[in-house]
Amino acid sequence: MITMKDVAARARVSTMTVSNVMNHPSSVAPELRKRVLHAIKVLKYHPSAIARSLRTKRTHAIGMIMPDITNPFFPAVVRGAEDVLNQHGYTLIVGNSDSDTQKEERYYRTFIARRVDGLFIIASATTRPPEYLLHHDMRTVPVVFIDRFYRDVRADAVFSDNVGGSLRAVNHLFDLGHRRIGIITGPLELENARMRLEGYKRSLALHHVKIDKKLIREGEYHVRSGYQHTKALLRLKPRPSALFVSNAPMTFGSLSAIRESGVKCPEELALISFDDMEWFEVSFPSISGIAQDAYGLGTSAAQLLLKRLEGRLNTPPRHKTLRTKLVLRESTNWRLIGERAA
Repeated sequence: MITMKDVAARARVSTMTVSNVMNHPSSVAPELRKRVLHAIKVLKYHPSAIARSLRTKRTHAIGMIMPDITNPFFPAVVRGAEDVLNQHGYTLIVGNSDSDTQKEERYYRTFIARRVDGLFIIASATTRPPEYLLHHDMRTVPVVFIDRFYRDVRADAVFSDNVGGSLRAVNHLFDLGHRRIGIITGPLELENARMRLEGYKRSLALHHVKIDKKLIREGEYHVRSGYQHTKALLRLKPRPSALFVSNAPMTFGSLSAIRESGVKCPEELALISFDDMEWFEVSFPSISGIAQDAYGLGTSAAQLLLKRLEGRLNTPPRHKTLRTKLVLRESTNWRLIGERAA
């Protein structure tokens, strides 16, 4: 059986250098790293993960709990985190909670039992932090929240500028002359949904428009929810002239309801989303949105977690906010539709 000593002898380095290449590759000079990796390839060396974890008290496994793997936003988050972790010798293991707090807890307990070195959590819909996280030892297994977080849990978090992005989206609708603007929020148990609603309210206050509760619909971040709430908003008398939808799946449902109702978008109803997906560009009309850096959320969370694991960050919990970008398309500007037709 090929051992680490065999690799070290072949590469003409110490066993410590081989260990560093496998566990902390960035700490080894490129030339030495190249020799060690070549020796590993030639000898077909496969280290024992169990032996390594017993020796280092590390499994080099990181758990991630996400609420909905079918939401196209989250795979980009996973990819960002995975790309950074792989560069440092860590493996990412993903569990899908289906926005179920009990399932989220089961994944949490499974990951802890399997001795993961750290955790990413994209929180399920609840205002109250779960008891198991309130008693979690962040020094032993650091946690980083991504996109959604439990406010009363002292842990690092990385999220988009939800308030600023929403404010920018609704301000754009006001700039186009709209005054009766509806919103479909996410579940208001979620911090990011409340922050997006806050951005909407701030824009109304800025333009001296009173809040009309009938124009605020609490959705559930999935397609059917967007469809149903858009139908309800379109039945209002008078109906809104513009609609701000708080995530991409609900926007898809909203656009479907608008088409089915025979309402012209954007001539009779402008539509803007808090999200920006590839299909927004090719839909008809193409959809304006607030672009989030999903990949950047993943990479930022991974970098923060690695600093905790390597002892390079001994500060209180940090919250990092990533900028958003307003992307304008046909769903808020009917003139663009004429340009595309031409």
